[in-house]
Formats: sequence, structure tokens, C-alpha cells
Amino acid sequence: MAITDTATTNLANTVPQMYSHMTADYREANFVFVNLFDRKYESDLSEGDRVFIHGVNSFQSTQDTTTLAANPSSGSLGAAGAGDSSGVLTFDEASLKSRISLIADTHVYQAFELEYEADLFSNIGLMEKLTKASGYAVAHRIDDDAAALVDNFSQTVGTAAVGLTESDIKRGVQYLNDAFAPEDSRVFVFSPAEQMNLFGIERFVNAQYSSSIGNVNVDSKYKGYVTNILGLDWYMSLNVEGTNAAGHDNGMWQKEACATLVVEESRPVSHYEISTDTTRYAVHAIYGFVEVRDDHGVWMKGM
Repeated sequence: MAITDTATTNLANTVPQMYSHMTADYREANFVFVNLFDRKYESDLSEGDRVFIHGVNSFQSTQDTTTLAANPSSGSLGAAGAGDSSGVLTFDEASLKSRISLIADTHVYQAFELEYEADLFSNIGLMEKLTKASGYAVAHRIDDDAAALVDNFSQTVGTAAVGLTESDIKRGVQYLNDAFAPEDSRVFVFSPAEQMNLFGIERFVNAQYSSSIGNVNVDSKYKGYVTNILGLDWYMSLNVEGTNAAGHDNGMWQKEACATLVVEESRPVSHYEISTDTTRYAVHAIYGFVEVRDDHGVWMKGM
């Protein structure tokens, strides 16, 4: 009996189809905006949904133009000099600036439903991966909302879609100095496109190298930290608003420029629904942001 060839298609049912226990997971962006704003007010919220922030007005001292006697040791005042020489103090009214309301007024969530059998027989840890993805989606939304505050700063430097220059960066620092912004917790957050532009500037390339071998404690920084130059912690973020074509809303600020209030940060809840034989899962977050000190921030328009 002659042996005949058997077409591969006839053997299709004998060829096993294997599913890997590994998955091609999504890539995560680095979230920096939330933690680079001021979160100290969260500790003031023991109940309720808002914190009121009071500002204290600054004073300017007045010079008393009354002249002392020729012999100050006598303890008597001499003839009055020019100006306000009555010897009577002028009192300013003690007042506060208008209060600022920091309100947790945004509720976001990510929810999914998973069949019992799908979770039971999955070899990729499906529930764990979907739970992680849900938490990431919520965190992404919070950071996006925080990033949206940057273009509210009234002080601006640069031009949209045009790379920032060394002079632009120095001007931004000058704005912070002019406002007496504390020198600690100053940051400069920029897009990947702007990062490539900045590191085409030789001075910044050399400065980045110097800081990388200096005393900067990188472990104390958030994900996305690049370097410290001109007293600023530099961060690259994929969440900077804008596009490569239209430009990005990069920002420079001292952390007291804006405040963050996160009441619930990625709180997971789940339950088994017997009527559908599924597990329903959701991740919630409740939060809010507000600009506190406009002059402590600069909108750095660029790439």
C-alpha cells in the first residue's frame, strides 16, 4: 500500500494552541504633578470635604522721622524733623486676605466585571492585572487634572511649540525669586519633547552630568526625576498637557503654588454578584486642587 502525503490542514486538530502565562502589559506613565504640589492641608481635614486657607497680608514699616536731641543721653527728644514727626504711631488695620477654598469636589472611578469562570481558569492572574490597570487609570486621571493647573499661572515664559532656551529657564527662576518663593521644593516639569530640546543645550548637559555625580539623593525623588539645575528639581512627565505639534504646557513652580486634597486615593471595592456569577470591582478616588500662590508658578510654554 502506497504512502500518500497528508495535507497539513488535515492535521490542524492535532496541533496544540498554547496561550502564554505572560502578557504584553500596558506601559505606565510617571505621575509627578500630584506630589509636587502642596499636600500639607490634607492633615487638616478630619471630616467634611473642604479646607479653607487663609492668607496673611504683608506689612511695610513706617519710618519715624522724629529726631533725637543733640545729647541722646538726656533721654529727651529734640526738634522735630521733616515728615511725620508727631511721635504718634500710625496703626495699620489687622486683616487677612480672602480665604481660599480647597475642596475635594472630583470623584472618579474605574469599574469592571469579571466572570467567575474566566477568573478561575485564567493562567495570567487576570483579576490582579485588571485591578492594577484600574488603579492606574484612576491615578492617571488625578495627575492629568493636576497638570491642567499649569496653564493657569499668569506668569509665562516661552512660545508654544518652540524649544525653551537657557534664558527662558533663567527668567522663570527670576520670577520665583521676585516673589520671594522659598528656595526649597522648586521644580521644573517638562514633556519628553522639551527634554530632548533642553539636553541639546550644552550648559544643561554638563550640569546634568555634574549633578549626577554630586550629592543629590535620587532615592528621595519621585519617578521621572532627571536632575537638579539652578536650584530646581527637573522632572520629565508624559502627563504634561499638549501635543508635539502644538507644544506643551511645561511648568516651573515652588510647591506652595498649588495645593492638593486627596480624600480617597485609589480605594478598591469589590463584591460577588450571584445573579450574574461575576465579580464586580471598582477603584474610587475623591480629590481636589486649587491655586494658592499664583506668583509662585510659571507657565513655561515650549515643546
